Amino acid sequence: MEKNQMLDLMAGPPSLEDGGCAASEPFVSCVPEEYRVNWSEDLEAMHEESSHTHFIEVWTRLAVIQRLAVSSPAPTLLDVGCSTGYLLADLRERFPRASLIGVDLVASGLRKAHACTPDATLLQADACTLPLADASVDGATSVNLLEHVPDDRRALAEIFRVLRPTGRAIIVVPVGPHNYDYYDRLLGHERRYARGELARKAADAGFSVVQDIHLGAPLYPAFWFVKQTNRRRHQQLVGRELERRVRNDMESTSDSSLGRLACRLEELLLWAGVALPFGIRGLTVLERPSDA
Repeated sequence: MEKNQMLDLMAGPPSLEDGGCAASEPFVSCVPEEYRVNWSEDLEAMHEESSHTHFIEVWTRLAVIQRLAVSSPAPTLLDVGCSTGYLLADLRERFPRASLIGVDLVASGLRKAHACTPDATLLQADACTLPLADASVDGATSVNLLEHVPDDRRALAEIFRVLRPTGRAIIVVPVGPHNYDYYDRLLGHERRYARGELARKAADAGFSVVQDIHLGAPLYPAFWFVKQTNRRRHQQLVGRELERRVRNDMESTSDSSLGRLACRLEELLLWAGVALPFGIRGLTVLERPSDA
């Protein structure tokens, strides 16, 4: 997207020349330097190591894109919480003529997102105060972000505001409050969502709920066992021991052909209309009504 086009979409943040960010940065910053975020550069680096090619991450991004129906041949697509830009890169491949916008608060992630998808417009901004004009994007995605946001209702209202009528938003969050463990705590999760919770909050924001399903159902029994073991044995971990344990968890959860097969099986089940009532993540397809 050309810079002038990008600024037309934005609801008043400073431009690069006006000091919005350092000239050397590949993003426009719309937050004060001291802004606090429920994430860190260290967590960003730790998470990136396991998030690109891992089977559940690849399947999640594919499931999101499969449901992002847009009518325009050159849509404007927004990824809220774009992190290191892997979903933006997949969106570029699926929608080669799209204007892509990525929003995140962590500068290191935005730098990597620029390297991954250099033609995307990147904004350092809060999901609760998106620096975009009303009804300015055709579709929106947000994967594993809202669980970090204390006021997730406000973030949903912002996504609703910037979507054009009939535009879709695809939201993915971790589910199962009873599975909240030290891993969630270190990653700054405010919550794991109860069944139907995100759909209810989105409906309160004005959205129509098109689909509300789980991802990772074939993997769930093993996932549940590990989570419950963590809650019983290791919930009191703090400090460096907690970080070391989570890092070991990430490193031991490697990609596998069995995991990819399980995700493929779930894709076929969903295609056939079979949605199991449990899983690791929740995926909710939302639409802004035409008269809203």
